[in-house]
This record gives sequence, C-alpha cells and structure tokens, in this order.
Amino acid sequence: MSRLPLLLLALLPFAASAASAGKACDDARTQLDINECAAAEATAADAELNAVYRQVMQQLQGQPVAIDKLRAAQRLWIPLRDADIEARYPVGKDEDPRILYGSVYPMLYSSNKAALTRQRTQWLRATFLDRAEGEL
Repeated sequence: MSRLPLLLLALLPFAASAASAGKACDDARTQLDINECAAAEATAADAELNAVYRQVMQQLQGQPVAIDKLRAAQRLWIPLRDADIEARYPVGKDEDPRILYGSVYPMLYSSNKAALTRQRTQWLRATFLDRAEGEL
C-alpha cells in the first residue's frame, strides 16, 4: 500500500503551523525552503523550552531533590520525544526516509519536534511557573 495518502493526511495539521511561523516562512516556495522553515521553528521551540527550563530550575533553587528529579525527567523526555517522532515516521536501519516519505520528511520531523517541544514547554510552564504561591 502506498504511503502517499497517509503522508498527505499527515501534512494537513502543519498547514496552519507553517502559516503562523512568521514572515520568513511566508515566502517559502520550495520544499527546501519549507523544510528550512520547519527546522527553524523546531530550533525556536527548543530555545523557548531551554529558557523555561532554566527559569524553572532557578525557581527550584534550594530544593536539590526537586532539581535532581526534574533534571532526570527532562533527560528522559528528550529521547522519548525523539522516539515518538521516529515511531510516527518509522525508518528502518537500511531505509532512506526520502524514499519512504519524499522530500517532505525533514518538514514532518521538524514540525513534530516543534509541536512536542511546545507541549513540553507549556507543561513546564503550567506545572512550575504558573502555579499560585503554595499550590501543589
């Protein structure tokens, strides 16, 4: 069975994401441009995650157990995120993603990475930064 129909369905959620990615992405016309835009979006999401993580770690100063637990959780989450993406777009050891998914594979990978990273950032923010004082 061809993966093309599934691939086209997978692209639909990212149409809105690409549209909101900013001025630089508005001019993306080729697949290479779109791939680069998606990679930039993933990089920006990762930078925001790192900034929020640093804020949380600062807030947890004086709580070494909490710091150790969050650090361990974050170190586990990163490979989990990557494994989730690889499960969604599986590529075998001797397979070429360009053959399986075409030239959109980098966009799919980067867009998923950005989305999962934004979800993690939101979770960190809601769990640690947006809580009322004394809230558990």
